[in-house]
Amino acid sequence: MKNWFPLTSYDFYAYLTAGMVVLAAYDRGFMGSSLAYQQWTVAGGVFWAAVAYLLGQIVAMPSAVLLEHLLARRFLRPPTDIILGLDRPRWRERIIARVSGAREYEPFPAANRTRILEKLGKALNVLPTAVEGEAAFECAFPHARSVADSATRLDNFLNQYGMCRNVSFASLLAAAILGLSEWRIHDSKTTAFAIGALILAIGLFLRFVKFYAAYARELFRAYDKCAS
Repeated sequence: MKNWFPLTSYDFYAYLTAGMVVLAAYDRGFMGSSLAYQQWTVAGGVFWAAVAYLLGQIVAMPSAVLLEHLLARRFLRPPTDIILGLDRPRWRERIIARVSGAREYEPFPAANRTRILEKLGKALNVLPTAVEGEAAFECAFPHARSVADSATRLDNFLNQYGMCRNVSFASLLAAAILGLSEWRIHDSKTTAFAIGALILAIGLFLRFVKFYAAYARELFRAYDKCAS
């Protein structure tokens, strides 16, 4: 972001955007689209942007718990485990990788995996076959962040997967809000918006998985190059 902009890139992408989605759905469903059609002033715009930002902060909590830690790390195997070959991809990981176009959610070539695991084993003082995914990530992280190019790429992937994760969950909330409103007033446009929000939620979850895996892949690619 520009130096004069009051929010960081992550604030804007991951919080403000998600909050705007929820606020827009609530406005459509329960406020008669009053926000969408009102004459905006600078003060009013700043106020509602602040409300959206705060909503985005709240949405980020269940988003991280449900989409990242439950779905992406429990229902699916963590990207680190797949990339390093610590676990083999099952049918669900293969389907997600195919549907999302996430080549990043595939194992490294065998030679790279062996070299990285040997370095990790030495750094962690364990056998390469005993390296665990979480410990590998923590070990590789400072090495990758010390490389300027990789640090920039990691920041970009963080912004992307944070936004996709939070806005995906916000879209699920929006679909629920709009669905409840449609049940009350039976408005065809609201139904269309609800369906659109649900499609957006699914699409952005797939993008989240792609960028989440890309983050881990970049981390270990940099570690492979810079670690001794």
